[in-house]
Amino acid sequence: MAYALPERRRSLRASLSGLSWLAMPATWPVQLHELSLGGLAFTSPYPMEVGRTASVRATLGGEALSCPIRVCWTSPKRIQPGRSQYDVGAVFLPLDEASRRALEVFLKLSPAE
Repeated sequence: MAYALPERRRSLRASLSGLSWLAMPATWPVQLHELSLGGLAFTSPYPMEVGRTASVRATLGGEALSCPIRVCWTSPKRIQPGRSQYDVGAVFLPLDEASRRALEVFLKLSPAE
């Protein structure tokens, strides 16, 4: 049974594909799914606890994005027996001017889906 929840997002979202990187004590690849001026959603090969901070690095339309995030939610996603991935949602912590500009330019150029 599927439940429809009302849309509560306040920012324009862009759907993404492509490899990005998440830096914590170690660095691992993540798959970005959604991006807005307020935050992002991605799939991680490892679990992340709510409240955890990390740094995300990606290339958006040829421009580098490097920004701190705080995890807001996480959900396990089983993809194969014995192998799990995790969907994660996070908000951006204060962005430097270059990353904010790269994000704004990318979101204006990306078609809404």
